This record gives sequence, C-alpha cells and structure tokens, in this order.
Amino acid sequence: MGKAISDLVAASDVAEADMFELSQSLVSKRLTKAILRQKLFSDGAYSFPLPIEGDSLAFNGSDWRPGAPSKWRIVPQEAYTESAVASSSTITFAGGGDTAGIQMGATDYFSVGDPVRVIISGTSYYGICTAATDTLLTISGMILPTATAITSLAVGARDMLRFVNMAYAGTQLSDVYTGFGAGNPIPRGLSHLWRGATGYLVAVSAAHTNISSTTEINFKMNAGSNVLTTNLKPAAGGSATTQGAFVSSALGDIIAANAEISDGQTITTTCMVVGGTAESLVVCMTFVVP
Repeated sequence: MGKAISDLVAASDVAEADMFELSQSLVSKRLTKAILRQKLFSDGAYSFPLPIEGDSLAFNGSDWRPGAPSKWRIVPQEAYTESAVASSSTITFAGGGDTAGIQMGATDYFSVGDPVRVIISGTSYYGICTAATDTLLTISGMILPTATAITSLAVGARDMLRFVNMAYAGTQLSDVYTGFGAGNPIPRGLSHLWRGATGYLVAVSAAHTNISSTTEINFKMNAGSNVLTTNLKPAAGGSATTQGAFVSSALGDIIAANAEISDGQTITTTCMVVGGTAESLVVCMTFVVP
C-alpha cells in the first residue's frame, strides 16, 4: 500500500541524481534535478534567466528576476499628477504621507542631484533634480511638454551623471574674440570629443574674467542646432583678472531634440554675440548617460 506524501521523511537537500515522479498524460515518468533545472532556465515557456555572479533580484513590475539592477526606479503614478506636468520644468506630487502603502511626496523619491527621466508620448526627457518638496519636483534639463499626460517618471542612479568642463585661456580668447565687433558671431569656439555611451545635456554653466556681461554663449551637439532656447550670458567679473560668478542655463531651457550626443561626436561652444573679450571662459556641462 502506498504512502501519502505527508507520511514521507522530509528531504533536507536535492542531489543531481535524485529522481522525482511525474505524471505526463496519465503516464508515470521520472524527472531528475538536471532536467528540471534545464526546463526552468532554458525553456521558452519560462523567462526566468540563469543568474550569474553579481546579479541581484529586481522587480520588473510584475515579478522578481535575477540580473543587473536597473539604474532607474519608477515612481508610482499615484504619487504625482499624471495628467500633465505643472510647467516645462516641474511636476506636482500629492504629498501628505503614505496612502495605501505608497509614498506620495517628491522628497520620498528625489534629492537634489538625482537624474530624472520623464516619458511623455514615447519620448524620454532627461534632467537633474534641482529642488524637491513634499508636493513639487523641480528639474533642470529638457523642456517638458506641458499639455500631455506623463507616461512614466523615474529617479536614476547618480553614476549616470557625466561632467564635461571646457576652458579657454585668456590669451587665446583675445585672439578669437577680439576684432570682430559687437553683434558678430564668432566662427570658432571650444570643442570636446565625446566618447562612450550616448548622453543628454541637462545643465550648463559658464563664467569668464571679462568686465562685460553682454557676451553670449551657446552650445551645439554634433554640429546640430543650438541646445538652449536663450544664449547663456556669463556674469561680468569685477576686473579683467577677476572671474565673474557662474551663470547657469534656465530651468526648462534645453531643447530635447538638440541635447543628444553620441560616441565620436563633438560638443561645440561658440560665442554668438561679442560685447568685448570673454577672457578665460570656463564652461561646465552636466549630462545624463542612461
């Protein structure tokens, strides 16, 4: 007489040679640990991948999977106003503490310096958090469409940020910027060869030592169109040898279609309007590399 499974001695481990009974189309067959593992990890009906050293379990929205952890953490749509952004650089949050186990404040997810990804109508808009309160997220980066629903909002790992600094010595700038006259664009400028994964400009700042505050700077990715909707004007220095304060691009001032830079392409910084020499120009750029 057979025994019930509950009457059997519990196994503390499973060896490769151990066999299990399987009923297949009413026919009893044997199954080994090796065959079971193969079916779980390679059969098309199962999507659970074979873990490798260094993997961690990550939730993909419906299940836990081994693999490299995602650099993006999706913010629950219940936490923010999904119907539209508050402005071209801000997103409204519900705030006020947890609701049904969901954190509802912007500060529950974002801190100053965190990468931000907003997906609207299938397009990803990248930025960096410049401020967060319980009810409002403020972003420096690509101009967000203001009349379309948000598909997804995510906070990124800070190792996705990449910084590019470019500087021109004062003597070189005198040669480049002097003698063209006010209002004439300068045909030459600073350049940087981008290497690595595709990045997206999310913030830029500039400073120089000239006493003029009318010199205008703009930026192009891969010789494309200007990235900023408004040229950046470095603040005037106290003297010809004193650097002025850094001036940063306005929030929501980066044109998304012009902000992308890929491997082997060149970033170019040019002086669009001359109001004197932009001595010792320093340009600091921040990119998100997803």
